[in-house]
Amino acid sequence: MAVHDDPTSLSESLASKATMQIAGLHKFDGFYTPLEERFERISRLARKAMGVRAAGVTLIADDKLWFKSIVGWRISELLLKDSLEQPMIDSGEPLVVLDTLKDARFAKSPLVTGGPKFRFYAGYPIRDATGEIIGTFCAFDTQPKAADETLFETLSDLGHLAERELLTSDLWDAQSQLVRKLGSARRQALLDTLTRVWNRRGGVELLDSLLKESETSGERIAVCMIDIDLFKQINDKYGHPVGDQALRKIAAGVVASVRPDDIVSRYGGDEFLLILRDAAPDHCRLVAERISANMEKTRLRTRQGSVSVTLSIGMAVSDAGKPMTAKKIIEQADQALYHKKQSGRAGATLYPDDIR
Repeated sequence: MAVHDDPTSLSESLASKATMQIAGLHKFDGFYTPLEERFERISRLARKAMGVRAAGVTLIADDKLWFKSIVGWRISELLLKDSLEQPMIDSGEPLVVLDTLKDARFAKSPLVTGGPKFRFYAGYPIRDATGEIIGTFCAFDTQPKAADETLFETLSDLGHLAERELLTSDLWDAQSQLVRKLGSARRQALLDTLTRVWNRRGGVELLDSLLKESETSGERIAVCMIDIDLFKQINDKYGHPVGDQALRKIAAGVVASVRPDDIVSRYGGDEFLLILRDAAPDHCRLVAERISANMEKTRLRTRQGSVSVTLSIGMAVSDAGKPMTAKKIIEQADQALYHKKQSGRAGATLYPDDIR
Protein backbone atom coordinates (compact mmCIF):
# COMPACT_ATOMS: atom_id res chain seq x y z
CA MET A 1 0.00 0.00 0.00
CA ALA A 2 1.24 3.47 -0.83
CA VAL A 3 1.04 5.83 2.11
CA HIS A 4 1.98 9.49 1.91
CA ASP A 5 4.42 10.59 4.59
CA ASP A 6 4.32 7.25 6.40
CA PRO A 7 6.44 4.13 5.73
CA THR A 8 4.27 1.77 7.78
CA SER A 9 3.23 -1.24 5.74
CA LEU A 10 -0.24 -2.64 5.78
CA SER A 11 -0.67 -5.76 7.89
CA GLU A 12 -2.26 -8.89 6.49
CA SER A 13 -5.98 -8.33 5.86
CA LEU A 14 -8.48 -10.28 7.93
CA ALA A 15 -10.75 -10.71 4.92
CA SER A 16 -10.41 -14.00 3.08
CA LYS A 17 -9.51 -13.84 -0.61
CA ALA A 18 -10.78 -17.36 -1.21
CA THR A 19 -14.32 -16.09 -1.62
CA MET A 20 -13.27 -14.20 -4.75
CA GLN A 21 -12.77 -17.39 -6.77
CA ILE A 22 -16.47 -17.68 -7.62
CA ALA A 23 -16.46 -14.20 -9.15
CA GLY A 24 -15.70 -15.60 -12.59
CA LEU A 25 -19.06 -17.36 -12.69
CA HIS A 26 -20.80 -14.28 -13.96
CA LYS A 27 -20.01 -11.02 -15.65
CA PHE A 28 -20.49 -8.22 -13.17
CA ASP A 29 -22.85 -5.48 -14.32
CA GLY A 30 -23.62 -3.10 -11.48
CA PHE A 31 -23.55 0.35 -13.06
CA TYR A 32 -26.77 2.33 -12.43
CA THR A 33 -28.39 -0.16 -10.08
CA PRO A 34 -30.61 0.76 -7.12
CA LEU A 35 -29.62 1.43 -3.53
CA GLU A 36 -28.61 -1.72 -1.63
CA GLU A 37 -28.36 -1.91 2.14
CA ARG A 38 -25.27 -4.15 2.09
CA PHE A 39 -23.22 -1.37 0.49
CA GLU A 40 -24.80 1.40 2.54
CA ARG A 41 -23.83 -0.57 5.65
CA ILE A 42 -20.19 -0.75 4.52
CA SER A 43 -20.13 3.01 3.89
CA ARG A 44 -21.69 3.81 7.27
CA LEU A 45 -19.29 1.47 9.03
CA ALA A 46 -16.35 3.06 7.23
CA ARG A 47 -17.30 6.56 8.36
CA LYS A 48 -17.36 5.45 11.98
CA ALA A 49 -14.39 3.08 11.92
CA MET A 50 -12.09 5.45 10.00
CA GLY A 51 -13.40 8.67 11.52
CA VAL A 52 -14.00 10.34 8.16
CA ARG A 53 -16.62 12.66 6.72
CA ALA A 54 -17.51 10.50 3.72
CA ALA A 55 -17.02 6.94 2.48
CA GLY A 56 -18.34 4.94 -0.41
CA VAL A 57 -18.06 2.17 -2.97
CA THR A 58 -17.59 3.12 -6.62
CA LEU A 59 -17.69 1.42 -9.99
CA ILE A 60 -15.67 2.38 -13.05
CA ALA A 61 -16.84 2.36 -16.66
CA ASP A 62 -14.88 4.03 -19.44
CA ASP A 63 -14.10 7.52 -18.15
CA LYS A 64 -16.73 7.61 -15.38
CA LEU A 65 -16.72 6.88 -11.68
CA TRP A 66 -20.19 5.98 -10.36
CA PHE A 67 -20.94 5.76 -6.65
CA LYS A 68 -22.73 2.50 -5.89
CA SER A 69 -22.90 3.81 -2.33
CA ILE A 70 -21.82 7.08 -0.75
CA VAL A 71 -22.52 8.32 2.78
CA GLY A 72 -21.61 11.84 3.89
CA TRP A 73 -21.25 13.43 0.44
CA ARG A 74 -23.98 14.37 -2.05
CA ILE A 75 -22.57 12.93 -5.26
CA SER A 76 -23.64 10.26 -7.72
CA GLU A 77 -20.94 10.20 -10.38
CA LEU A 78 -17.79 11.96 -11.54
CA LEU A 79 -15.55 11.94 -14.56
CA LEU A 80 -12.60 9.82 -13.54
CA LYS A 81 -10.18 12.65 -14.34
CA ASP A 82 -11.99 14.92 -11.87
CA SER A 83 -11.96 12.38 -9.03
CA LEU A 84 -9.30 11.64 -6.42
CA GLU A 85 -9.17 7.98 -7.48
CA GLN A 86 -6.98 8.17 -10.58
CA PRO A 87 -3.52 7.97 -8.88
CA MET A 88 -4.62 4.93 -6.87
CA ILE A 89 -6.05 3.26 -9.99
CA ASP A 90 -2.88 4.03 -11.95
CA SER A 91 -0.71 2.43 -9.29
CA GLY A 92 -3.06 -0.51 -8.79
CA GLU A 93 -2.29 -0.42 -5.07
CA PRO A 94 -4.24 0.78 -2.02
CA LEU A 95 -3.38 4.37 -1.28
CA VAL A 96 -3.60 6.60 1.78
CA VAL A 97 -2.89 10.33 1.49
CA LEU A 98 -2.71 11.85 4.93
CA ASP A 99 -2.69 15.45 3.66
CA THR A 100 -3.76 16.13 0.08
CA LEU A 101 -2.21 19.62 0.08
CA LYS A 102 1.22 18.05 0.58
CA ASP A 103 0.87 15.69 -2.36
CA ALA A 104 1.40 17.13 -5.86
CA ARG A 105 -1.02 14.61 -7.37
CA PHE A 106 -3.89 15.97 -5.27
CA ALA A 107 -3.02 19.54 -4.25
CA LYS A 108 -4.58 21.19 -7.31
CA SER A 109 -7.67 18.99 -7.57
CA PRO A 110 -10.97 20.94 -7.54
CA LEU A 111 -12.16 18.58 -4.80
CA VAL A 112 -9.24 19.78 -2.66
CA THR A 113 -9.04 23.47 -3.59
CA GLY A 114 -12.81 23.96 -3.78
CA GLY A 115 -15.82 22.31 -2.22
CA PRO A 116 -15.82 19.94 -0.41
CA LYS A 117 -12.10 20.72 0.23
CA PHE A 118 -10.96 17.22 1.02
CA ARG A 119 -7.65 17.06 2.93
CA PHE A 120 -7.54 13.30 3.45
CA TYR A 121 -8.06 10.49 0.97
CA ALA A 122 -7.89 6.70 1.22
CA GLY A 123 -8.66 4.32 -1.61
CA TYR A 124 -8.66 0.59 -2.20
CA PRO A 125 -8.89 -0.93 -5.72
CA ILE A 126 -11.70 -3.43 -6.29
CA ARG A 127 -10.81 -6.08 -8.86
CA ASP A 128 -12.77 -8.72 -10.73
CA ALA A 129 -11.72 -12.37 -10.96
CA THR A 130 -9.33 -11.57 -13.83
CA GLY A 131 -7.53 -8.91 -11.80
CA GLU A 132 -9.01 -5.93 -13.65
CA ILE A 133 -9.88 -2.92 -11.51
CA ILE A 134 -13.64 -2.40 -11.75
CA GLY A 135 -14.20 -0.02 -8.84
CA THR A 136 -12.91 1.36 -5.57
CA PHE A 137 -13.62 1.58 -1.89
CA CYS A 138 -12.85 5.15 -0.82
CA ALA A 139 -12.88 7.44 2.21
CA PHE A 140 -12.55 11.23 2.45
CA ASP A 141 -12.20 13.83 5.16
CA THR A 142 -11.93 17.62 5.29
CA GLN A 143 -9.11 17.42 7.85
CA PRO A 144 -5.66 15.85 7.37
CA LYS A 145 -4.85 12.79 9.46
CA ALA A 146 -1.85 11.42 11.31
CA ALA A 147 -0.37 8.02 10.42
CA ASP A 148 -2.19 5.22 12.18
CA GLU A 149 -1.65 1.48 11.63
CA THR A 150 -5.26 0.77 12.60
CA LEU A 151 -6.45 3.09 9.83
CA PHE A 152 -4.55 1.12 7.20
CA GLU A 153 -5.85 -2.21 8.47
CA THR A 154 -9.41 -0.88 8.47
CA LEU A 155 -9.07 0.36 4.88
CA SER A 156 -7.90 -3.05 3.73
CA ASP A 157 -10.59 -4.97 5.60
CA LEU A 158 -13.38 -2.71 4.35
CA GLY A 159 -11.95 -2.75 0.83
CA HIS A 160 -11.94 -6.55 0.80
CA LEU A 161 -15.48 -6.59 2.18
CA ALA A 162 -16.72 -4.23 -0.55
CA GLU A 163 -14.93 -6.31 -3.19
CA ARG A 164 -16.49 -9.53 -1.91
CA GLU A 165 -19.98 -8.03 -1.88
CA LEU A 166 -19.60 -6.74 -5.42
CA LEU A 167 -18.28 -9.96 -6.87
CA THR A 168 -19.90 -12.81 -4.99
CA SER A 169 -23.55 -11.80 -5.31
CA ASP A 170 -25.72 -10.07 -7.86
CA LEU A 171 -28.89 -8.10 -7.35
CA TRP A 172 -31.64 -10.52 -6.51
CA ASP A 173 -34.39 -12.07 -8.58
CA ALA A 174 -36.54 -9.56 -10.50
CA GLN A 175 -34.04 -6.76 -10.03
CA SER A 176 -31.26 -9.01 -11.28
CA GLN A 177 -33.32 -9.95 -14.32
CA LEU A 178 -33.96 -6.29 -15.13
CA VAL A 179 -30.26 -5.45 -14.80
CA ARG A 180 -29.34 -8.26 -17.20
CA LYS A 181 -31.94 -7.27 -19.79
CA LEU A 182 -31.19 -3.56 -19.88
CA GLY A 183 -28.12 -1.56 -20.79
CA SER A 184 -26.69 0.95 -18.33
CA ALA A 185 -28.32 3.92 -20.11
CA ARG A 186 -31.76 2.36 -19.78
CA ARG A 187 -31.15 1.45 -16.14
CA GLN A 188 -30.05 5.01 -15.46
CA ALA A 189 -33.39 6.21 -16.85
CA LEU A 190 -35.23 3.93 -14.40
CA LEU A 191 -33.48 5.23 -11.27
CA ASP A 192 -34.52 8.21 -9.14
CA THR A 193 -31.50 10.49 -8.94
CA LEU A 194 -32.35 11.96 -5.53
CA THR A 195 -33.06 8.79 -3.55
CA ARG A 196 -31.07 6.26 -5.63
CA VAL A 197 -33.94 3.75 -5.69
CA TRP A 198 -36.02 2.81 -8.76
CA ASN A 199 -38.25 5.58 -10.09
CA ARG A 200 -41.97 5.19 -10.77
CA ARG A 201 -41.49 3.69 -14.22
CA GLY A 202 -38.92 1.20 -12.94
CA GLY A 203 -41.10 0.16 -10.02
CA VAL A 204 -44.21 -0.38 -12.15
CA GLU A 205 -42.21 -2.29 -14.77
CA LEU A 206 -40.88 -4.64 -12.10
CA LEU A 207 -44.30 -5.03 -10.51
CA ASP A 208 -45.86 -5.94 -13.86
CA SER A 209 -43.20 -8.59 -14.41
CA LEU A 210 -43.64 -10.11 -10.95
CA LEU A 211 -47.42 -10.22 -11.19
CA LYS A 212 -47.26 -12.06 -14.52
CA GLU A 213 -44.80 -14.59 -13.10
CA SER A 214 -46.98 -15.08 -10.01
CA GLU A 215 -49.88 -16.40 -12.10
CA THR A 216 -47.94 -19.61 -12.70
CA SER A 217 -45.71 -19.67 -9.62
CA GLY A 218 -48.57 -19.10 -7.16
CA GLU A 219 -46.45 -16.54 -5.32
CA ARG A 220 -48.38 -13.75 -3.57
CA ILE A 221 -47.18 -10.25 -4.36
CA ALA A 222 -47.78 -7.39 -1.94
CA VAL A 223 -47.70 -3.67 -2.63
CA CYS A 224 -47.20 -1.00 0.02
CA MET A 225 -47.83 2.65 -0.81
CA ILE A 226 -45.76 4.71 1.64
CA ASP A 227 -46.53 8.39 2.10
CA ILE A 228 -44.64 10.95 4.22
CA ASP A 229 -47.06 12.60 6.62
CA LEU A 230 -47.35 16.39 6.34
CA PHE A 231 -44.54 16.55 3.81
CA LYS A 232 -45.71 19.89 2.40
CA GLN A 233 -45.46 21.42 5.87
CA ILE A 234 -41.88 20.14 6.19
CA ASN A 235 -40.97 21.75 2.86
CA ASP A 236 -42.78 25.02 3.68
CA LYS A 237 -41.36 25.37 7.20
CA TYR A 238 -37.81 24.09 6.77
CA GLY A 239 -37.16 24.43 3.04
CA HIS A 240 -36.71 22.02 0.16
CA PRO A 241 -33.20 20.87 1.21
CA VAL A 242 -34.72 19.41 4.39
CA GLY A 243 -37.52 17.89 2.31
CA ASP A 244 -34.91 16.27 0.07
CA GLN A 245 -33.10 15.01 3.16
CA ALA A 246 -36.36 13.42 4.32
CA LEU A 247 -36.84 11.66 0.98
CA ARG A 248 -33.28 10.29 0.97
CA LYS A 249 -33.48 9.06 4.57
CA ILE A 250 -36.84 7.42 4.09
CA ALA A 251 -35.70 5.65 0.91
CA ALA A 252 -32.60 4.34 2.70
CA GLY A 253 -34.67 3.41 5.75
CA VAL A 254 -37.16 1.40 3.71
CA VAL A 255 -34.36 -0.40 1.85
CA ALA A 256 -32.74 -1.26 5.20
CA SER A 257 -36.06 -2.62 6.54
CA VAL A 258 -36.81 -5.15 3.81
CA ARG A 259 -35.23 -8.20 2.19
CA PRO A 260 -32.65 -7.80 -0.61
CA ASP A 261 -35.10 -9.13 -3.22
CA ASP A 262 -37.90 -6.74 -2.24
CA ILE A 263 -38.20 -3.72 -4.50
CA VAL A 264 -38.32 -0.06 -3.49
CA SER A 265 -39.20 2.76 -5.87
CA ARG A 266 -40.07 6.42 -5.56
CA TYR A 267 -43.60 6.56 -6.93
CA GLY A 268 -44.36 10.27 -6.62
CA GLY A 269 -43.19 13.44 -4.93
CA ASP A 270 -43.45 12.10 -1.38
CA GLU A 271 -44.68 8.56 -2.07
CA PHE A 272 -42.76 5.31 -2.27
CA LEU A 273 -43.88 2.02 -3.78
CA LEU A 274 -42.65 -1.08 -1.96
CA ILE A 275 -43.08 -4.47 -3.66
CA LEU A 276 -42.81 -7.57 -1.47
CA ARG A 277 -42.36 -11.03 -2.95
CA ASP A 278 -43.97 -14.13 -1.44
CA ALA A 279 -45.78 -11.97 1.12
CA ALA A 280 -48.91 -12.86 3.06
CA PRO A 281 -50.91 -10.13 4.84
CA ASP A 282 -49.26 -10.91 8.20
CA HIS A 283 -45.83 -10.40 6.64
CA CYS A 284 -46.99 -7.05 5.24
CA ARG A 285 -48.02 -5.90 8.68
CA LEU A 286 -44.67 -6.91 10.17
CA VAL A 287 -42.79 -5.05 7.44
CA ALA A 288 -44.91 -1.92 7.92
CA GLU A 289 -44.27 -2.04 11.67
CA ARG A 290 -40.53 -2.42 11.09
CA ILE A 291 -40.45 0.52 8.66
CA SER A 292 -42.43 2.72 11.05
CA ALA A 293 -40.21 1.74 13.99
CA ASN A 294 -37.07 2.60 12.02
CA MET A 295 -38.54 5.96 11.08
CA GLU A 296 -39.17 6.75 14.75
CA LYS A 297 -35.40 6.67 15.23
CA THR A 298 -34.74 8.92 12.24
CA ARG A 299 -34.24 12.65 12.68
CA LEU A 300 -33.91 15.39 10.07
CA ARG A 301 -31.24 18.00 10.66
CA THR A 302 -32.54 21.59 10.44
CA ARG A 303 -31.32 24.97 11.66
CA GLN A 304 -34.03 24.86 14.30
CA GLY A 305 -32.89 21.44 15.54
CA SER A 306 -33.81 17.86 14.69
CA VAL A 307 -37.24 16.99 13.33
CA SER A 308 -38.98 13.62 13.28
CA VAL A 309 -41.28 12.34 10.55
CA THR A 310 -44.01 9.70 10.39
CA LEU A 311 -45.33 7.57 7.56
CA SER A 312 -48.75 6.42 6.42
CA ILE A 313 -48.78 3.07 4.64
CA GLY A 314 -51.46 1.44 2.49
CA MET A 315 -51.09 -2.27 1.69
CA ALA A 316 -52.63 -4.73 -0.76
CA VAL A 317 -51.82 -8.40 -1.44
CA SER A 318 -52.56 -10.41 -4.59
CA ASP A 319 -54.41 -13.74 -4.45
CA ALA A 320 -52.22 -16.78 -5.12
CA GLY A 321 -52.28 -17.80 -8.77
CA LYS A 322 -54.97 -15.30 -9.82
CA PRO A 323 -54.40 -12.65 -12.53
CA MET A 324 -53.73 -9.14 -11.22
CA THR A 325 -52.52 -6.02 -12.96
CA ALA A 326 -50.09 -3.49 -11.54
CA LYS A 327 -52.70 -0.76 -11.97
CA LYS A 328 -55.31 -2.69 -9.98
CA ILE A 329 -53.16 -3.65 -7.01
CA ILE A 330 -51.70 -0.12 -6.80
CA GLU A 331 -55.26 1.25 -6.76
CA GLN A 332 -56.08 -1.08 -3.86
CA ALA A 333 -53.00 -0.01 -1.91
CA ASP A 334 -53.90 3.62 -2.65
CA GLN A 335 -57.39 3.11 -1.21
CA ALA A 336 -55.84 1.68 1.94
CA LEU A 337 -53.43 4.62 2.14
CA TYR A 338 -56.28 7.12 1.74
CA HIS A 339 -58.16 5.38 4.54
CA LYS A 340 -55.11 5.61 6.80
CA LYS A 341 -54.71 9.32 6.03
CA GLN A 342 -58.37 9.98 6.80
CA SER A 343 -58.25 8.05 10.06
CA GLY A 344 -55.26 9.79 11.56
CA ARG A 345 -52.02 9.06 9.68
CA ALA A 346 -48.87 7.42 11.13
CA GLY A 347 -49.59 3.75 10.68
CA ALA A 348 -50.61 1.10 8.19
CA THR A 349 -53.91 -0.07 6.67
CA LEU A 350 -54.43 -3.33 4.74
CA TYR A 351 -56.87 -3.56 1.84
CA PRO A 352 -59.63 -4.68 2.20
CA ASP A 353 -59.44 -6.07 5.75
CA ASP A 354 -58.97 -2.75 7.56
CA ILE A 355 -61.36 -0.58 5.54
CA ARG A 356 -64.58 -2.60 5.44
